[in-house]
Amino acid sequence: MLKLLPIAIATAVVSGQLLANEQQENSRFAIAGYGDVKYEDSKVMDSSAFSARFIPIFLFSLSDKIHIEAETEISIDEQGETEVELEYADIHYFLSDTTTFTAGKFLLPFGQYGPYQHPSWINRSVFSPGIYGGIGGHGGYQPMQGLLPVMSDIGVGIQHIIPLGKNQKILFDLYMTNGLAAEAPHDDEEEGHDEESILEGNEEVDEHTLELPELAFEARSGDNNSDKALGGRIAYAFLPGVEVGASYYTAKYDDDQQLGFTATGFDINWIGNHYIVRGEYIRTEADAFEEDEHEENKVITFDRNGWYLQATFMAGKMFSVLQGTDFVVEYAETNKINEAERWAYGINYWLDSRAVIKATYEDTTVHDGEDDKRFAIQYSYGF
Repeated sequence: MLKLLPIAIATAVVSGQLLANEQQENSRFAIAGYGDVKYEDSKVMDSSAFSARFIPIFLFSLSDKIHIEAETEISIDEQGETEVELEYADIHYFLSDTTTFTAGKFLLPFGQYGPYQHPSWINRSVFSPGIYGGIGGHGGYQPMQGLLPVMSDIGVGIQHIIPLGKNQKILFDLYMTNGLAAEAPHDDEEEGHDEESILEGNEEVDEHTLELPELAFEARSGDNNSDKALGGRIAYAFLPGVEVGASYYTAKYDDDQQLGFTATGFDINWIGNHYIVRGEYIRTEADAFEEDEHEENKVITFDRNGWYLQATFMAGKMFSVLQGTDFVVEYAETNKINEAERWAYGINYWLDSRAVIKATYEDTTVHDGEDDKRFAIQYSYGF
């Protein structure tokens, strides 16, 4: 019996090596991504400057069942320092042809702009839609205070597709992640400033004077409470032309799990032969403490909403003399608190199918703040 043991070990080693070789042969590695160079002039910022980014996406297929992907953003900040940010890094396990399990840091499937349309060579405008950005994440500074950033977080999710035939599908996304936290107070904030602005000179609470709670949407490898963010999206797609969806997100953000944040959204992406129509409606509810006349904290809820609609006319597909040319118009508004509205006009010229020069002019009206006019020209490419 002992004489057979070396033979069994050798057989196992050879079998393991053959399996490893087979897995290596099935493995695939690829690099994709995008980048851009932008010149932007802003009236409020009283500045004009060039900026550049490079965003490689690493794709690795371990097997037919397991895929890994990661995206990093490499850019230079205003002080000239190189910044490297991990946008997402996750692993997909395909439970079946229609069901996928995801774990890691991933873009949350809320609406369509965040998970699918924010890359600069896909977004038809130089700027993010007005209801996104301005509070962290993609989009950076803008005078219109957005409702959400492009959200990513660490956790797990599952995606399921129900084919309906004739290119029709129902798409389900569910996820659980670490969730939000309260933004750390700034050093220059004056104590009691918020309460004075709420109560001063008016017995009735004027919603225009309220200060929204500042929330930290950045993904963290930790959590300030045991509550987890839960969310999902359900969509109906009539491919390749139309997709409509509804999204939901909720989480407690304070240490004692008394304050919550909820967002609901509806989205549409309609692609025709000569046009694209994209839009989203978002409503957010954010809890905060307010001290009453007995100096006891009570919970109040800030209710905001907003929407945007972007239309692209692909003139080059109708008139050969305008080959490669798009015309873009976009309207966005935010309501109830920090009200603002924005018109944007753009013209794009496609050098080829993955390289575009975009020029966009924005005119923003802020109801209780300084208006802004911005212009930017951007060269963006995908690979």
